Amino acid sequence: MSSEERQSPIRVLIVDDDITSRYLAVEALALAGIEISEADHGAQALETLTAETLPDIVLLDVVMPIMDGFETCARIRALERVARLPVLMMTGLDDEESVNRAYEAGATDFVTKPVTPQLLLHKIRYMVRAGEATEQLVLSQHRLAAAQRIAQIGHWEWDLRSGRVHWSEQALAIMGATGGGDLHSLQTLLEKVPKDDRPRVASWFDMVEATREAAELNHQIIGATGEERYFRQLVEPHTDKAGKVVRLYGAVQDITALRLAEEHIHRLAYYDSLTGLPNRVFFLQQLEKTLRLIHRHKRRGALLFLDLDNFKRVNDTLGHNSGDMLLQAVAERLVTSVRASDVIVRRELAEDRHNVARLGGDEFTVLLAEIRSDQDAARVARRIIESLAKPFKLQGNDVVVTPSIGITVFPQDGEHSSDLLRNGDMAMYHAKRAGKNTYKFFDASLNATAMQRLKTETALRAAIDNDELRLHFQPQFDVLSGGMCGVEALLRWTHPELGEVPPEEFIPIAEETGLILPIGEWVIEQACRQLRQWRAENVPVARVAVNVSASQFNSGDLPELIAGILARYGIEPGWLELELTETILMTQAEESVKMLQKLKDIGLQLAIDDFGTGYSSLSYLKRFPIDRLKIDRSFIANIENDRDNAAIAQAVIAMAETMSLHVTAEGVENDRQLSLLREQRCGEVQGYLLGRPTPPEQICHMLEALHTATVTTAPASPPSDRAPRRRGTGGY
Repeated sequence: MSSEERQSPIRVLIVDDDITSRYLAVEALALAGIEISEADHGAQALETLTAETLPDIVLLDVVMPIMDGFETCARIRALERVARLPVLMMTGLDDEESVNRAYEAGATDFVTKPVTPQLLLHKIRYMVRAGEATEQLVLSQHRLAAAQRIAQIGHWEWDLRSGRVHWSEQALAIMGATGGGDLHSLQTLLEKVPKDDRPRVASWFDMVEATREAAELNHQIIGATGEERYFRQLVEPHTDKAGKVVRLYGAVQDITALRLAEEHIHRLAYYDSLTGLPNRVFFLQQLEKTLRLIHRHKRRGALLFLDLDNFKRVNDTLGHNSGDMLLQAVAERLVTSVRASDVIVRRELAEDRHNVARLGGDEFTVLLAEIRSDQDAARVARRIIESLAKPFKLQGNDVVVTPSIGITVFPQDGEHSSDLLRNGDMAMYHAKRAGKNTYKFFDASLNATAMQRLKTETALRAAIDNDELRLHFQPQFDVLSGGMCGVEALLRWTHPELGEVPPEEFIPIAEETGLILPIGEWVIEQACRQLRQWRAENVPVARVAVNVSASQFNSGDLPELIAGILARYGIEPGWLELELTETILMTQAEESVKMLQKLKDIGLQLAIDDFGTGYSSLSYLKRFPIDRLKIDRSFIANIENDRDNAAIAQAVIAMAETMSLHVTAEGVENDRQLSLLREQRCGEVQGYLLGRPTPPEQICHMLEALHTATVTTAPASPPSDRAPRRRGTGGY
């Protein structure tokens, strides 16, 4: 029965100690006409379930006081009255152990917070329908058993002495047998059995005649209109006074409805409702079975772990309906492309060949039950990539989605399903880091890398609180005067066990985990604090540049955050410069223009870092309210010998001069590079030739040295007669 056909609204019991989460769920569900009762913890929930009126489903949080969700779920399953009540466990935990514990405790399904109201409502209705189907099946089984005890549904008798079989009228009717032919032989039944199953049914009756013991058989019959129906044959022996079996009593039962209900429940339990593919439960069963067969036959197999690149963007841009349509279309292409593979498997493994499954979200797996070499798995991966390359049509929109595929080969990479899934997942993330839309094989080094990454991530979470982060500052010099015109703040991390962790190692982890937001705020605040200290000590640092990540820039509250820090430390806005890469600005160019203008309105200086490595549009470059272009070090490297690099640097300097922008060249490492940049009238430089990143106290010594020594050879020629460059509000 669907939720629309119910005579009464769905009743939901929400068990969550978080009042806010509970309130949001109640508000969302109440709008859908759902009746809601609430409990603060597991013990209170169990008391609620003793009431006369029961809920149709329980939404159960995991982390709660008094009694957590796992114990609560297990106790619910121990209560006969509510043993089959659907239980949806909701938690912020997102690890395999929590999922396994939830299902072991008896959870019907598991969902990770936050969950959208639409998805929550869909799951509730879906699980209630499944629960009603289960209850209907159980009730049907009870009624059927009672009917068998009270009256024979259809019966027959087999006289073993004469060999004749007598079918009751009801038995003939349910089998769809006509009045023609010999109604006193087994042929009456066998003619209704499908030809491919007929030998099995005939052999069963031969066995019953020979053993003369009670037996049972399920088989198919072709009905009067040609439809397939399922029947159960039950046999019980009857003896004469001498104790000899002379007759067999049989009952024939039409179990088509029961079989269809069982198949429906099987689909609910083992197949994904959206794509029709095997779900995680079924896939793991198939994987374990394949591993046993592989071990027995000493063969090799492979598991492909696939994730769609940027799937979230499709959901966010086109909506979840389009996202669901995309998953369905991807599933169809996966099945088609994998079936087209020419991987050879043994006959014993044929039923498990090319098992495509959806684990959840946009994660899919392909199980290759037998391969001859690693290249067989690679060939399937390439075929999948090719099949997904063609755009998908989603409600009038062309959508291109690419896969990242991790391949793990067994038994060499592992002999347990959990190991293979973990290894496939690691290889998949390796493919993502390699640029996406590709495949990578698992190797043992990924395990060590993953462990090191986990250790680094764990340590990074406590780095701020443990005072392990430091800022170093690299000086920037005016090419003509040789004076220091600013510094760039660079983050350094020293861990007591890991030692000096390179920025290129921990910054990507911070960005992926969201730690970049608190770390980025800390960097801005520390830079302003240091700038205030320098000013108080009359250290003439005119400008401090700070790098801003994509997450910070897109957070929406960056202007307010910086304005608050500036006010707290009494810093002039023009003393602070924000550096952003081209990629950050051009990802959402229109929004970037608005955000840059907000930052500029505060009075900050703005720079495009690593200029030339991204994909800036000149039309947008004119609209960006920026002050400075920083030529990426890759174009300065070997500039004295590489004509192409020299031409690029010259072009950037000339363009910036035309647009009245400052230019800073990064990565200057020798006198020849500095001389060439001076000839091209580059405004500022930074690099190891003039100063390495250094602790803040060393900046004072560096400035003192500038009074007594020449850092760079400034020309004696008069000032340039070219158009003056625009200066930032902070000055030099």
